Amino acid sequence: MSTLVEARNEARRGAFARQMLIWDEIIYSDGLLGMLYSRLIESVAMQGWKIDAADDSPEAQRQKNALEEFYHSVNGLQQSFGQLASAMFYGYAHLQYIEDSWGRRFEFIPQRYWVRPGELNQWQFNPQCYIGVDTGESVEEETLVVMEHRYPILFPAARASFERNHAKITWDNHMDRYGSAPVIINAPKDASPAVMDAMERACEQLKSGASVVLPPESPAAPLNASNINENYFLSRINMADKDQVRFVMAGTLTVLNESGSGTLAGSAHTDSWNAVVSAVCSKVAEAFNTAISPLILGDGEPLARLHITFDTVQTPLQKAEEIAALADGGVRPEKTEIEEKIGMSIEDTREPVPTAAAVNRDGPASLIPPDAYEQLQQMIYAGLMKGFTDDQYQTNQ
Repeated sequence: MSTLVEARNEARRGAFARQMLIWDEIIYSDGLLGMLYSRLIESVAMQGWKIDAADDSPEAQRQKNALEEFYHSVNGLQQSFGQLASAMFYGYAHLQYIEDSWGRRFEFIPQRYWVRPGELNQWQFNPQCYIGVDTGESVEEETLVVMEHRYPILFPAARASFERNHAKITWDNHMDRYGSAPVIINAPKDASPAVMDAMERACEQLKSGASVVLPPESPAAPLNASNINENYFLSRINMADKDQVRFVMAGTLTVLNESGSGTLAGSAHTDSWNAVVSAVCSKVAEAFNTAISPLILGDGEPLARLHITFDTVQTPLQKAEEIAALADGGVRPEKTEIEEKIGMSIEDTREPVPTAAAVNRDGPASLIPPDAYEQLQQMIYAGLMKGFTDDQYQTNQ
């Protein structure tokens, strides 16, 4: 913990290398944080994008076309969205724009290679990742997309990770000492040094929390077992896990429930996560607009901008349930609309309802009303259910 505090003090003056190396290791070794990190990055990288124009003026449409042409020509653009979103965890992220014979692309430069001599100064490159250094090589000639987050998630989450690991280590030490009963062996009377040595060697091989050989007639009492059980340590571990989730998911208790569980808590989990991802997408798009729009549009007023389109992905079953809910409310979508919604072709396998004409012997032929089949079903159902309620039964009597 003292090393973590020292690294944080270095980072406050712009020497980020030590802190970022520690945070890298935490991301790699902490299963919960690693999962949350990967899920956020992947969720942002899955989103699409579009260019929005401020109005229908010729200049706005020209800028929109120019930005669309540029972003369509960039290789791995959506992956760059996710890489820039890592600033939410580390506090900052840098993409370097490169255009060469391989095409246009944004290359991600890990956080440990950056320094900043003062919060108001420019970022500098530390290619050797020197520890404790707050100055490096100038990058003024490079085109960088930079995203900063003032309250990095890994700062409090790293402390929670250390506390959880400390609880696990303490629990292991506790079990080593109290996990099995101690063994105290009293040597026989007039035991020779050779016998004492043999008994001590045998004592070392015993599977016990503590083993000792005492001289003859030495009084000894075994250690009392600790009253502390695993719940004491599990409570600290669970608290650290919940803290880490709260740091990422806006701090609500409902997000700790599993998504898709069919409960209101599960729905709240999904809504909270979508809100987090949507907010990160907005920050990523703003970083691109700040750095790239002047490069493409010049110094004039920007009338078009990049927008990352956050879309929630529904499974075919979820889409079908949504259509069923609309049907319950009286909305009847067309077959083509349903097929487009769920992405599947629909075939009605029910037996067709006869629509033959009913001929009146004394009059002209007339068609059966289209809702006659439903009316007949309702009449049959009413007849079958008649008498199952007290009121109906008394009426029948």
